[in-house]
Amino acid sequence: MHEGNYTDKANLNSTYGALLFGVPNQGMDISSLIPMVKDQPNRHFLETLGRESDLLRKQNRAFPKAFPFKDSEIYCFYETLGSPTAIEVSIPVYHPEEY
Repeated sequence: MHEGNYTDKANLNSTYGALLFGVPNQGMDISSLIPMVKDQPNRHFLETLGRESDLLRKQNRAFPKAFPFKDSEIYCFYETLGSPTAIEVSIPVYHPEEY
């Protein structure tokens, strides 16, 4: 919105607050997800969410600059407890021709 057209900037100027849930702005541990994704098309997207992501670093620097208003304040809330990690499980496939 900050770098957008007139409508985008008008919307930004009209924004009083925003809550962003589930945003890995400092990156997340994707090591347990990589083996599941393997080389599927969404692998690159997953890597942009990792702790070493250049994209997230760039966005982290740019985000505060998008709110140049004198009364702008940004608060970050985050979990301090670990969450269960994803695991891959095998689910038996039913083949009716075998019965």
